[in-house]
Amino acid sequence: MRPLRRPPALPAALALAACLHRAPAAPTPPPAASPAPASPARPDPLAAVRADAEALLAAQGERLWRAWTRGEDGEPASPPPELERLLAPGALAAVEGALGRADGDDRRALELLRAFLIGERMARDTRETWARLAAARARAVLRWDDREVPARQVPALLAAEPDAARRAALERALAEAELRWRPAAEAYRAAVDAAARGLGRASAAALAEDLRAAPVEALAARAEDVLETTQGPYRSLLEDLARRELGLPLARLRGRDLPRLLLLAQDGRAFPAAAAVPRALGTLRHLGLDLAGATLDLEPRAGKDPRPLLLPVAPPGDVRVSAAPAGGAGEARALLRTLGGAAFHRGAAAARLEFRRLGTVNADAFAGLLEELAGDPAWLAEHAGLTPHHLDPIVRAAALRRLHAAREAAARLLLELARAGGRAASPAAAREALARAFARPVDEDEAAAFLAEPHPLLRSADRLASVLLAAQAEDRLERLAGSRWWKEARSGAALAEAFAGGSRLDPEAMARALGAERLGASALAARARARGERAGMRFP
Repeated sequence: MRPLRRPPALPAALALAACLHRAPAAPTPPPAASPAPASPARPDPLAAVRADAEALLAAQGERLWRAWTRGEDGEPASPPPELERLLAPGALAAVEGALGRADGDDRRALELLRAFLIGERMARDTRETWARLAAARARAVLRWDDREVPARQVPALLAAEPDAARRAALERALAEAELRWRPAAEAYRAAVDAAARGLGRASAAALAEDLRAAPVEALAARAEDVLETTQGPYRSLLEDLARRELGLPLARLRGRDLPRLLLLAQDGRAFPAAAAVPRALGTLRHLGLDLAGATLDLEPRAGKDPRPLLLPVAPPGDVRVSAAPAGGAGEARALLRTLGGAAFHRGAAAARLEFRRLGTVNADAFAGLLEELAGDPAWLAEHAGLTPHHLDPIVRAAALRRLHAAREAAARLLLELARAGGRAASPAAAREALARAFARPVDEDEAAAFLAEPHPLLRSADRLASVLLAAQAEDRLERLAGSRWWKEARSGAALAEAFAGGSRLDPEAMARALGAERLGASALAARARARGERAGMRFP
């Protein structure tokens, strides 16, 4: 539903007449000339843009919900009228014109609105090449054990494969299958660049820089900080797990071994399917972040996609979650993340549409904060019912996974910026950069697959920011309420305060609000060390 518009101010002549009507009687004045009729109020173009954006987001959310939970066709027969108006040049021009005169919260809101409009235009202008890329990926198959296997199933096969030589052969087969969709990936990159130039930017990277209101030098410095600050704990955790779980020294570990490594470090008994929903909802209730009023569709049924889905259709009132929880650490993390994101959107009570509905980094950060409870030693000790001997590998693996996510995003960001700056790395240089990020040798097939994934608008910068913010939020809550912060109402009160502003604060400002000097990697490294030490590790 569109927000009610503020009524126009009462015309001055009518307001004066109302005051005179209530005043004591006075001598009748001489006749006066009739006042000129008031000019009609001009429509506010920004109010119209905001109303159309809110209506479009709600409609898109409703369609996706029906498609996800009921198996219905989620594509409209024709573009919604709100979308057509938002894609018209006048909508973006109105926002950019106002942005040039704005500051403070007004400027932040307009930056988010501009990013939304540009995102919709980029989606329209690259729709065909993106569809071809998606279709090419879906068709990518490899021959394995005398049958055809979709490429998307390879990580699960690698995790289940105990033989190192067969994992290497599987990676080689995957690399050959991926060659078939790489031309489509390059075509998509070219389409994004062309669409960015159509918006007056020199390239997709220049547009990405503009949308984040952050120079690429600052983004690159953040990525370098992550690689430098987390190097020690990441290498120690990786070396420890490789030796314990696979019996491999770090020099022999490869990317194809990671799915197996992380799987072996999990204990399925810690994450039974029946406990997933009660644990997650109970944790939120301890924090005072009850999801009463949200739509929670948590039962499996025919036609429903079982993967967790969070849809802020019209937050904070209409927030929806769909899931069909199964057992395992991955499922537990995904459910905690989804419900944590729902709590964020339920608490985002900012009056401005932009702060309630637009921007993703803050929502992803606090969703990630809840997700990481699945690797928290105290949370696991209370919920899993296992001895420390069985829980310690889970804690170490979760700490490694968290650092790996940050380092992977940092590496992707740096390589994408090098490509955008005309310094496209040679395969050898790319392997060297990835070996630095992953603290182990990187084979040609792994590097080629990493480089082929298109990220021309620097989505990895947002992923990196959210991981860093989640660690800073955890650090703040542990200092406030102790190692069991997730059981303390004061932690919930601090989270509710952070949620209330939605996307009002950009990542740097949110980091400062959490008590950090800046958005950096020191909290992430410290959290990994602390968890590893609780799980019996010794760091140099």
